[in-house]
Amino acid sequence: MASIARFISTAGALLLAIGGFFGTTPADPLNPFGLLFLVLSGVVWLGWEGIWNAYSYAEESRERSDPILLRMAPFLVIKAGRRKSV
Repeated sequence: MASIARFISTAGALLLAIGGFFGTTPADPLNPFGLLFLVLSGVVWLGWEGIWNAYSYAEESRERSDPILLRMAPFLVIKAGRRKSV
């Protein structure tokens, strides 16, 4: 499932890059939108594991109903205490 989503996302970004390069009346090889989507497709393809892990973490946190504020509360209290003393 992950590899299919990776392929579809990369293919979509590549299609947008092709449209960005050849969609203008005079085909411009340095079209900023074409370059942007070409870079985006590379980021999606090479960084897919991080994207997939972030999405999985978001799904997990919704099921667990453990807000990040509860986990970060001790750190925030310590940081707030340091600000008051300075």
